[in-house]
Amino acid sequence: MRITMAEQQHFEGFDSEPEELSRSAYKREAQAIRKLADKIADLGTLSFKHLNFPDESVKEAFVIARGMRKNSDEKRRQLQFAAKLLRAYDAEDLKKQIESIGATPKADPNAMRLENLRENLIRGGVKALNTFTAVINDTDRNKLRTLIKKAKDELAQEKGERPAARALFKYIKSELQRSGAAIPDELAKPYIEEEGK
Repeated sequence: MRITMAEQQHFEGFDSEPEELSRSAYKREAQAIRKLADKIADLGTLSFKHLNFPDESVKEAFVIARGMRKNSDEKRRQLQFAAKLLRAYDAEDLKKQIESIGATPKADPNAMRLENLRENLIRGGVKALNTFTAVINDTDRNKLRTLIKKAKDELAQEKGERPAARALFKYIKSELQRSGAAIPDELAKPYIEEEGK
């Protein structure tokens, strides 16, 4: 049976449709991975440190990117490279880890400052606690101290899942929203361990 040119083009059209769908799906996946890469790059020091990466080369690519100047072409290219490495692995676990932390910088521009605040409260001792309660003097100090202790104990265990840290993040965020207070600048910066500690 002879197939006319029109019929051949018709069948070729059917053959190419799945390929086009496949390309679209690949593009969507690549965009999702790039967004995940941006989110990882925006995480605070403490949260990034406790992410479990599928491979050391992926982690190293993000370490380099995080050390580069924000919005620079070099950082953009490095993140593209990191995303490319990440596509070779199942990124779902990393997504879940970030969700469990409770920090979402893209959804909340203040999240980075909140995460630094949480880190300072966990690692900064009584001094950090007093600084925070001086800003919101009607906060439940006992509850806050309990949440900090649980998050600190959790940190020492070096687990991927951090429900206590997430609970602390939500509490300090809700307290700031309730009071309308701003995060003290000294607690909004990444935690730096004092010499001699």
